[in-house]
Amino acid sequence: MRYRVLHESPGQLHLQLARGRLSALEADILYYALSDRREIVRTSVYARTGEVTIRVRSGQEELLTWLDGLQLTEDAVKLPAVSARETNETYKEKIITMLLKRGLKRTLLPAPVRAVMACIEGAPFIWHGLKDLIHRKFSAEIVHASAIAASLLIGDFPTASSITFLTELGEVLEEWTYKKSVDDLAQSLALNISRVWKVTDGADVLVKIEDIRAGDKVRVTMGNVIPLDGIVAQGEALVNQAALTGEPLAVQKRPGRSVFAGTAIEEGELVIEVKEISGETRYDKIIRMIEASESMSPVTQSQAEKVVTKLIPYTFGTAVVTWLLTRNVTKAASVLMVDFSCAIEVAMPVATLSAMSEASRHRLTVKGGKFLETISSADTIVFDKTGTLTRATPVVEQVVAMDGFDRDETLRLAACLEEHFPHSLAYAVVRAAKMEHLDHEEMHSTPEYIVAHGIVAYVGEDRVVIGSQRFIFEDEGVPLTPENEELLRQIPPENSRLYMAIGGKLAAVIGIADPVKPEAVEVIRALKAAGIKNVVMMTGDSYRTAEAVAAKAGITEFYAEVLPEDKANFVEAQKAAGRKVIMVGDGINDSPALSAADVGIAMKEGADIAQEIADVTIYGSELENLITLKSIGDRLMPRMRSTARNGISINALILLAGLFGLATPGLAAFLHNASTIVLCLYNMTPLVPEAQ
Repeated sequence: MRYRVLHESPGQLHLQLARGRLSALEADILYYALSDRREIVRTSVYARTGEVTIRVRSGQEELLTWLDGLQLTEDAVKLPAVSARETNETYKEKIITMLLKRGLKRTLLPAPVRAVMACIEGAPFIWHGLKDLIHRKFSAEIVHASAIAASLLIGDFPTASSITFLTELGEVLEEWTYKKSVDDLAQSLALNISRVWKVTDGADVLVKIEDIRAGDKVRVTMGNVIPLDGIVAQGEALVNQAALTGEPLAVQKRPGRSVFAGTAIEEGELVIEVKEISGETRYDKIIRMIEASESMSPVTQSQAEKVVTKLIPYTFGTAVVTWLLTRNVTKAASVLMVDFSCAIEVAMPVATLSAMSEASRHRLTVKGGKFLETISSADTIVFDKTGTLTRATPVVEQVVAMDGFDRDETLRLAACLEEHFPHSLAYAVVRAAKMEHLDHEEMHSTPEYIVAHGIVAYVGEDRVVIGSQRFIFEDEGVPLTPENEELLRQIPPENSRLYMAIGGKLAAVIGIADPVKPEAVEVIRALKAAGIKNVVMMTGDSYRTAEAVAAKAGITEFYAEVLPEDKANFVEAQKAAGRKVIMVGDGINDSPALSAADVGIAMKEGADIAQEIADVTIYGSELENLITLKSIGDRLMPRMRSTARNGISINALILLAGLFGLATPGLAAFLHNASTIVLCLYNMTPLVPEAQ
């Protein structure tokens, strides 16, 4: 790529590309290629002028050398499914074209031709208004159609043309604002799976998702997201499709049935023959999900919409009375240009979408505006322990082998089993084996995950189980000898433990350090200050471990050794008592409680099924994001209410101006659309500081 350096200083580069103006695609390729480089702090690509500004930490010369060899082709970088830049360019060109046509028409065409064109352009508006009137749907379209029809009937063609043009321009601007908000949100929700288990003749192999082709088979186990569209080749499973279809209950999938990227397996496992590898299919489904989330709009918005719907007949009635009293069609038409519903039906959804998009910039994904509203009024929060209040990256501290089993071999086998099922403790075991260079082949039968208990598989004839103390000793009946009890004392009581049995004998116990996140105390204190009255911790871990974690986190109410249904029942009981409940978790075990809560929040490092069921996902392990989420919800609600008040007040003033002859229909249309756009732009501003 050829360029010249316009300005260079320590940490700053300003470049001019030799090719000049870039297409939206080329600009995106360059932007994302630069963004992928670790030494770059921030970059901006200006497509129209072909200029690039870059802030770098170090290595400016190396960066310039890399740019010399960069080719702006689609295979140079992985692009997102949607381009906000392309959306902006499309709407800019559309608006410029509209303005040019308007200017040329007014300066070059004679008055009779302009009059005919005013009738042609106004006809669709009048037709839509008549259709709503025939169907007894008293909408804003009827009001606009009446204003255009009145202007045409009295021969005021310039006014009719201005009303039509300004209404169309307002619709394009509103559509642009809405589309940009949806695109930003859709990009944040895009599926991000890098590796999958490919089924081969010998064994399952973990490969990059880019290496999968149509016709390949992939295995998806319980708790994981289905990465690609396809047909079930083997297995049976219950698949949660709520993220795409809104269905509350999981759907049974058997061989021959279709499955879709982004859905998650609640129970069972599937081998899927891949049919569709394009990322666009996932994006299209996300767009439909966002559009469907209109049904999940805040109650505040729904209430405002009911109010302004009731005002439409009064607007029409005022116009009729104005004409009867003054016989002035211009005044009546000016009144008809006032649409109280527009600011509410456009600006308030933009406020919600913008808040959801802002949350995504803080590494939070929110699936509907009503969840932000609920978070702002919630009074109870329930935390899972492992991976939520404790670090998302726990560390294996000890592997205690029992009954003559080899310590390294038991860790190797444990990692081989645990890598199939996502959980922070499972990740710790896999990392420990990797750090000790204990590589492994798939040495076992297909593992089965038993919720709240552990994993079962076979190595040869031996049944291998790994999981909780209750699972190993009570459910599996594995004996605990006095010698083994003595060995268990080597593991600190505050550590979490995974027990492994092979062939009915206790083979090893893995002690995992799972320290409380350092920010937990401050976050819980801040949540209480923000209006959360009840903070609860629930865990399947032992009472001793739970007590130690709760004390360090500053939580007084906690429950230990609970099953998934216990968590869900507790949440339901709190809701029955009139409380609004937030549940925060990360595992398959937390899924019932996440679903039962008014708002379920999942940690990104946890199980895929938890993220799919949850209403909010925190990308990362930082609990501080809960404070940001609460702040966004708390500040969105006043903004929604002020949007309703301001929209109604501004349009009332425009109505009065038209009533007293201070505003022509064209000016009333301009002021109405301008006020809506201003409210939209204001509602797109951040609710919380970026630093928060």
